[in-house]
Amino acid sequence: MYKILAGSHRTLLLAAAACLIGSFTVYANVGLLAASAWLISAAALHPSVAELSVAIVGVRFFGLARAICRYGERYTSHDATFRLLADIRVWLYTRLEPLAPANLPGVAKGDLFSRLVADVETLQFFYLRAAFPVAIAVVVAVTTVGLLAWLAPWLAWPVAGAFLLTGCVLPIGISRLGREAGQGVVEARAKLNGSLADSLEGLTELAALGRSERQAACIAAANAELTACQERANVVASLSDALGTLGMNLTVIAVIILAGPLVAAGQLEGVYLAVVALAVQASFEAILPLPAVAYYLQESNAAFARIAAITGQQPAVNAAGIPAVPSGPLEFSVNRLSFSYSPDSPPVLSNITFSLPPGKRLAIVGASGAGKSTLAGLLLRFWDYDRGSLLLNGRDIRGYEPAAIRRAVSVVSQDTYLFNATIRDNILIAKPDAAPAELNQAVAGAMLTDFIERLPRGLDTLTGQNGLAVSGGERQRIALARALLKPAPVWLLDEPTAGLDAQAEAVVMSHILRSAGTRSLVLITHRLVGLETMDEILVLADGQIAEQGAFADLLKKKGLFYQMWALQGDLLNIS
Repeated sequence: MYKILAGSHRTLLLAAAACLIGSFTVYANVGLLAASAWLISAAALHPSVAELSVAIVGVRFFGLARAICRYGERYTSHDATFRLLADIRVWLYTRLEPLAPANLPGVAKGDLFSRLVADVETLQFFYLRAAFPVAIAVVVAVTTVGLLAWLAPWLAWPVAGAFLLTGCVLPIGISRLGREAGQGVVEARAKLNGSLADSLEGLTELAALGRSERQAACIAAANAELTACQERANVVASLSDALGTLGMNLTVIAVIILAGPLVAAGQLEGVYLAVVALAVQASFEAILPLPAVAYYLQESNAAFARIAAITGQQPAVNAAGIPAVPSGPLEFSVNRLSFSYSPDSPPVLSNITFSLPPGKRLAIVGASGAGKSTLAGLLLRFWDYDRGSLLLNGRDIRGYEPAAIRRAVSVVSQDTYLFNATIRDNILIAKPDAAPAELNQAVAGAMLTDFIERLPRGLDTLTGQNGLAVSGGERQRIALARALLKPAPVWLLDEPTAGLDAQAEAVVMSHILRSAGTRSLVLITHRLVGLETMDEILVLADGQIAEQGAFADLLKKKGLFYQMWALQGDLLNIS
């Protein structure tokens, strides 16, 4: 994470340029006030205009230079900061992706979104109001003290002490006040963002259940908490500004008091009294932001801690391995496979054994919680198994990169996510370079043609956030079209007909089985429609294989599968 905070070489160069230009901005202000002070003081002695011409030009030069440098400093510092934030977001996403789904079940989507957006956004203050001001202040303070050491050595040490007091001691004191305020703002903002995300995603359910007002009250409470935290933070920021300004004014007064005897003793020319005082005052432009640095460091540290809490986790599977599976047909072999989500938890799967040679159609059935989806996650390397073996073409599946396994398997899950894009874009995720004929074939195979033809914009119709603009059945058909389009030798279908009525379910299952062709197929379902054509059926109960065999053979046994089939038949007859 610290390496990412540093950024790329180009970003570091921009940051260095921002600090340098920021220092020139303060130097220009020092030069402007110093030249103006000398010009006014010297003019009181009525010299010739020629003697004042250099100072007059200097005032104009420093005034123009200050404006140009200020613009350049703002431009380069923000450019560097926004590049760094973009790098951090990309890095954070690449860290989050390997953690899904194994490491993220207990983290709310709203909280993840807050870390990706709000917490990273908070880090901009680390650069703009902490890192850059400190660097500029150090450069300006050293230069100013050096200038005073040349003009009036007796003033250099008191001014250096004032810089240290205002720029170091005061921020340390402010940091104790700002620690809780900064952390409170970050946590309250994350809580509010999470509530807003949950509310927007569950807007329909809240309205249907009549809980909209209560949820609005929760959001109002979260907003009030954030406002209160921001008010406390503003008090700290205002106090730091006031104390910093007080330190500047006291330093200027002290410089005037100390410089007076030097002028009287002839050790300092009178025209330089105002020059020294105003130069010190102008140099405080670089020192004044430092008391607030402590607060922004605390706020940034709180945001950093929230980001590190996610990125510090280790993925459930090792990403190293062979980068690609063998081309051609694939065969999965599972022997006495067992798995637990943690060493202290009971096994979710125990002694699972089956084979999936090329072209085989395997159904995995069982009640909810039997371990069906967990087995699918092991096949996709979302988790790694504990005991037994899971081989792909005779090699341990853990020897392949997870991405290589997933490229070889086309998945349709029961909770398919649709992006807020067009139907075309949502299908082409499976194969972005697919030809129009391939896309149309996938649409037809998923029985989407009639639906799309009824839409005014056809495939260019937006699906809405998570497919809210389409029905559950249409969402599953879009997911099926993805699977048909992806050139994968293995299909893994986890409740592929969820949301479909009985008639559509039978038709879609028939299309799936026909479209599978020579592909291997794993069908995970608790509904027993279309299983007559499956080569083998695994019946799971409590994480173990209760029965295993062909459809007809399982019915003859009149065991658990027969009971499930009979129960579903009775329910269909009743309905």
